Amino acid sequence: MTSTDSVTRCRPVVELRNSLGESPVWDERDEALWWVDIPEARIHRLHPASGNTKSWIMPERVAALALCRSGGLIIALASGFARFDPSTGAMEPVPVRPELAAGQRLNDGRCDPAGRFWCGAMREEGEEADADLHVLRADGGITLWQRGLRIANGLNWSPDGQRFYVSDTPEGIIYVHDFDRESGRLGEARIFHDGADVPGSPDGAAVDAEGFLWSARYGGGGLARFRPDGELDRFLPLPVRDITCCAFGGPDLRSLYVTSASEGLDGKELAAQPWAGRLMVLDAGVPGLPALRFAG
Repeated sequence: MTSTDSVTRCRPVVELRNSLGESPVWDERDEALWWVDIPEARIHRLHPASGNTKSWIMPERVAALALCRSGGLIIALASGFARFDPSTGAMEPVPVRPELAAGQRLNDGRCDPAGRFWCGAMREEGEEADADLHVLRADGGITLWQRGLRIANGLNWSPDGQRFYVSDTPEGIIYVHDFDRESGRLGEARIFHDGADVPGSPDGAAVDAEGFLWSARYGGGGLARFRPDGELDRFLPLPVRDITCCAFGGPDLRSLYVTSASEGLDGKELAAQPWAGRLMVLDAGVPGLPALRFAG
């Protein structure tokens, strides 16, 4: 697929405009897409076949979500984790709280192949490099990996589960670690891509069935697809500047759903980017992988 094709095939999915859309996750059981709007503290669900959407308001900002093997969702609120049952609207906070520094909140999150829920952290203000990785285990305990990033984003695993990706958005760097599935331990960080030849900053990400990493480029107006060796495969421009995350979905996992942001844009900028904040979809030309579920 060429860059021109990406814009031609891209379309908005719902009228809803997010301030900061994030964490899209495809539920193959329900054939639905979930995502969040962080500052609006909302969780959204779309059934593409019918076009029906539903939203839930959370008690505080919600940064990320994942599907649970037993049903329902595990969610990362700004200050901690919670279980959420969409069928009843019931929410049960996880008693153990993550060790967040003053001024920090949880950010991007995703489950690993063993069913642990990993979430990065970030500061809304300030530039301290103290954003670590908080890992919620199935037993309700939390493991802390001290990575010292500025904004931890784009958490993902290779198809074989042996490599873990994480981005530091302000630094523009995507890192890769060797990963031990059984213990959940990380090897030493290596630079996967330094951002030198791609516009924007690395935000959320997805891995396709071929093991290529798709990076949403915040401020860069598109998606970058990287080979497993970190080389840029292609850049797909999109008609929105602030692309935040992406996820494969649809019956064949070939639809790439893309979230975006509208916060901070003035009237002139919104007029020039009418899809800003919208959930979009395009044909990726390659299948993705099923979403990994929380084991708890």
